[in-house]
Amino acid sequence: MEAELKKKTTTHRIPNEPVLIVEDKRENSILLESLCDELGVKHDVAANGAEALQKLESQSYSIFILDLMMPVMDGVTFLTHLRESHPNAVVLVQTAVGTSDKIIEIMKLGVFDYIIKPIYPDIFLKTLQKALNYCYLRNMEQNLAEIESQKLRSQLEWLTYKETIRKSDNESFEKTSIYSLKTSLSQGSGIGATTSLLDMVDSIKIPEGGFYKIDKEVMDLLLTNNRITKNMLLGLEKLLNLIDEDLNPKLISTSDVLSKIKELPDLLNDFLSSKGLTVNLPVFKREYKINVNLNVLYLAFEELFLNAYKYSSQNSPIEIFTNINQGYFCITFKNRVDARPYGGIPEKFEQLVIQPFFRIYPPVENVSHLEKFGLGLGLTAVDHIVRKHGGLFFIHNANDHTSQDVSLCVLAEIFLPLVQ
Repeated sequence: MEAELKKKTTTHRIPNEPVLIVEDKRENSILLESLCDELGVKHDVAANGAEALQKLESQSYSIFILDLMMPVMDGVTFLTHLRESHPNAVVLVQTAVGTSDKIIEIMKLGVFDYIIKPIYPDIFLKTLQKALNYCYLRNMEQNLAEIESQKLRSQLEWLTYKETIRKSDNESFEKTSIYSLKTSLSQGSGIGATTSLLDMVDSIKIPEGGFYKIDKEVMDLLLTNNRITKNMLLGLEKLLNLIDEDLNPKLISTSDVLSKIKELPDLLNDFLSSKGLTVNLPVFKREYKINVNLNVLYLAFEELFLNAYKYSSQNSPIEIFTNINQGYFCITFKNRVDARPYGGIPEKFEQLVIQPFFRIYPPVENVSHLEKFGLGLGLTAVDHIVRKHGGLFFIHNANDHTSQDVSLCVLAEIFLPLVQ
């Protein structure tokens, strides 16, 4: 049961490439293979460094579990050759000597971690899980960096195109906005539901003296929708204030932004557990300076986190990543989505979803009271906040290839310019 639980909890962190066990003693390699099987990790075995190098010519590996003392070619010699061809390889070294001097000597070889012999299964599994998580996050960062670079290049083309058609397309844009507003007002709770409830009240009211007698359940629904409508109007007012007010940014560290991001799960704790969602927060140890109004920026974070919750697949992670790309501090919200009924944000809608009042899907009712910007204005607010900081905002579909099963996900990316 415990092994099955470990397998379930780490499935999304298992890389596509197998682990290579470089070990000359058969009894040790059998033990390591069985422990890899517990985590559902594919694996291969080489009896010495020379055999491992031969395998490496035809197969890529995610992690190397390396014994130092072997015949034909020992672990140190293999590691030297490995670094020449794969400088970023993730290596776990086995050693029978646990003295501090020996451990320091091993870590100087540029390995990820060490394993003391004899091998204790629980300790080994924790070490391997840590290495798997590292590989997953590194691969994700590389994939995000590539996607972000493509998006940055395409943004200039989009801005040029948008400016070219702006004057001739004003009438069409106004029609689209009016239609989108009409759709937003008529969908879900709020103004559309309130008008329907008032029609119902009008049809079922019973005159009694100078009063009308109305069903309590209908009245409760009417009052609830009135509160939601007020929240929508407050969202409109808040967005207008954001447009009109000065930003008053301050020079802060990227670590301040990370600290603020860590507050996001508190917003939705009960809702996250009801959908079986987990939250993976960013790990970013480098320090950079950015010029932002953190309280205003946090409104954008809240909106993207809420958006990720609303459309995430059941029992999946919401992941937040940070990295540096072409002079920008990048914050990425990633959530898996089901192909049906939502299917994320197709390419043809990427620019439309940030327009005022535009919605691809109906609102999610159970968290409508938490929305700071209703009426389909959430992503519009995010885009405005980011642009007011001199940044860029993208939201789009992507295929996640970082695990064994390719899955559809949505990436919402904020780019904030670094202060040199």
